[in-house]
Amino acid sequence: MDATSPAQTRAMAAESAVVRRYVHRHGPVAWAHAATPGAPGARTWHYWWHAHLLHVLRDAQEHRPDPRRARLLRGLHRGITLRTLGRWTTPFHDDVAWMTLALQRYDLHDRRLERLTRRLDDAVDPAVGALPWAVDSTLYNAPANGPAAIALAWSAHRGAAVDLDAWVAATLDDPATGLVRDGIEHGVVRPELWTYNQGVAIGSALALAEGAPDADAREAHEARAARLVEAVQRWCAADDGLFPAAGGGDGGLFAGILARYLAEAAVWFADDAAGETHRPVASVARELVQRNADALWANRREGFFPTDPRRTARAKGDDLDLSVQVGAWITLEAAVDLEPAFTS
Repeated sequence: MDATSPAQTRAMAAESAVVRRYVHRHGPVAWAHAATPGAPGARTWHYWWHAHLLHVLRDAQEHRPDPRRARLLRGLHRGITLRTLGRWTTPFHDDVAWMTLALQRYDLHDRRLERLTRRLDDAVDPAVGALPWAVDSTLYNAPANGPAAIALAWSAHRGAAVDLDAWVAATLDDPATGLVRDGIEHGVVRPELWTYNQGVAIGSALALAEGAPDADAREAHEARAARLVEAVQRWCAADDGLFPAAGGGDGGLFAGILARYLAEAAVWFADDAAGETHRPVASVARELVQRNADALWANRREGFFPTDPRRTARAKGDDLDLSVQVGAWITLEAAVDLEPAFTS
């Protein structure tokens, strides 16, 4: 992979800004503050945001190997261990699922993974067939079940992953748009459409397609991923392919998560092994990722990216959130993922 390509250069710039502004080292330990100095809650430590920081740093290390980044990854790993008192968990199953994905990306052989995936599997409510959002919660939602399905697909609990993916499709897919709705509570579906829910639904379908027990199962999972990519394209078409913005805070990460899994779909369907049926989906997914990466880069100011790629960044407000900057960085690393499959 060419470390000097335009996509790599953009991703390196995003990485450098995040590490310089937000990440703090304390000897062999590192963690990130929630915002730049002076912003409200700047020194807050966010479990969920750290899951995505660890994940995207590992993406960067794969794209641009560097011993200094490897040391930082180890420091963040130690920091999460310290901050969670060695448990790597919270009462929120969605957060645990995302952290499990990050840890799988960091080291698929990490000894904590079996405990984390077992916890997710054990938390599935048999009366519902899904994972509640949190301990004692009555909300069953895509942000918990989507990433959990991906994490479990890469574990010894693959059967649970198949069930969770099927539950999301049967319960949360919107028949009018083909998109995944947010969740269900007390039998009432929450109709909100968020970018990251589409991303993890694509990701879980592809995770299950890989290693599917037979050709029919593989095709079924591939077909679901393709339908979701096409639904996202229709959703974003009126805005020239730009993803809906979700503001700062947790919402700052939403679009980046969609970009990550769209890039995975682009690479998957561009591969000869995927066959011809869904080949056009590769170009659709690629164009969506590239459009949003280009818009973020064009609207970057003073090293900051905006919460909304339709406007220029501002060195104030939500644009100062770690989540917003990491979300943009994820999108730019996703654009790097496209290069081997689409550059001859």
